[in-house]
Amino acid sequence: MKKFILLVPILTLAISIQAATRDQKSTQRRYISPEEVHVTVSSAALQKADALYESVRKAYSQGKLSADDVVEKALYHKAWSPQLAERCLQLVSDKNARAKSELGFLYTYYKTAYMFPNKESEGVSLLENAASAGDKSASDYLGIYYNRKKDYDKAWKYFKVAAPNNIPHAITVMGEMYDGGKGVKKDRAKALEYFSRAAMLGDASGAAKYGSSLKKQWYGKVNMPDAFFWTYIAGELGDDLSRSNLMLPLRGERFGDDKNTAFVRNALTLGNAWNDNYGHKLTEEPIYKEGYAVGLPYRVVAAEKGDPWSLFYLGSMSYNDEFLNRKNDFVSECYEPLIANEKLPKNAMALVYERMAEIYRNGGNGVKANAAKAAEYARKAANYGSIAAYKIVEKIPE
Repeated sequence: MKKFILLVPILTLAISIQAATRDQKSTQRRYISPEEVHVTVSSAALQKADALYESVRKAYSQGKLSADDVVEKALYHKAWSPQLAERCLQLVSDKNARAKSELGFLYTYYKTAYMFPNKESEGVSLLENAASAGDKSASDYLGIYYNRKKDYDKAWKYFKVAAPNNIPHAITVMGEMYDGGKGVKKDRAKALEYFSRAAMLGDASGAAKYGSSLKKQWYGKVNMPDAFFWTYIAGELGDDLSRSNLMLPLRGERFGDDKNTAFVRNALTLGNAWNDNYGHKLTEEPIYKEGYAVGLPYRVVAAEKGDPWSLFYLGSMSYNDEFLNRKNDFVSECYEPLIANEKLPKNAMALVYERMAEIYRNGGNGVKANAAKAAEYARKAANYGSIAAYKIVEKIPE
């Protein structure tokens, strides 16, 4: 990483402000229903899903997969199809607490619940059963569910059961409860602490909340460079409003949903509407002037010292050709240490592997093509939840 010392002036000169001139006017405002997009799944893709399920069912019946193995397979397939994950989880839900927990989450979480009509009550029962069996993730999932239902006392009760082994999004929700005084005494310092923890663990909404909080004095000392940093990270992890706030192109959810689902389509509509109504040119935003421009040298130094989120930040901006020009050799220089150490959460590593697979698949711009490395990285990206890599690895038809 010694090259980073030499790259400081180069990076400063390489700043590209394409985002400041991009116009993101929305052509659609109408929200859509799930029924309007479910027809986008091809018959060939459905047949592939049937074949994948049958392979799991057969291996389990023959004793080649344990119940825990089936759950892992289900969560792997969930990257592409929650419905396929449901079928796999149902195979072992009668004897595996984790399967109950994950199946209940599919039925109750707002990003997937609409795919399973009339399953909400069953989902709650599954989660309660799993929580009673000691599955802490189930308690977190129940906390998330009851918070969304505005039953804050019950939500907090379940979160306290799960602590301190919370899933990242649960930590974000707990921060929101401290922030608003819902189910617990209002404490913005505590809220900031929880948002910070969730951000470091890779929760997109937590990173977005953390970045937003760092811009506001009532959370403590204003820190615009870190506000910009975590807002950009949130956008990379799938939070489109964070990208919208930075006037960057919207991409929809990266994990757990296909680009044609109603949830993602509506998220894009909302994000574009936000851009149109509230957006300003990035060059006039304090978060750019006092955030990115001021914070870049610090992030370069932090990356040189091996800070994983700084390496991810710089490599991602270069890969996306946002603020830093696209250079495959520089992206590789940032991402390879992350691959060597794997100190980032799985959703961030999924992007790292997905992008490195693409770089080695095509080569050029300072990197020699390497088909074997591209295949290896694509498989790892799929294992960590990259939908794009999953479809390549499993050869899912569009």
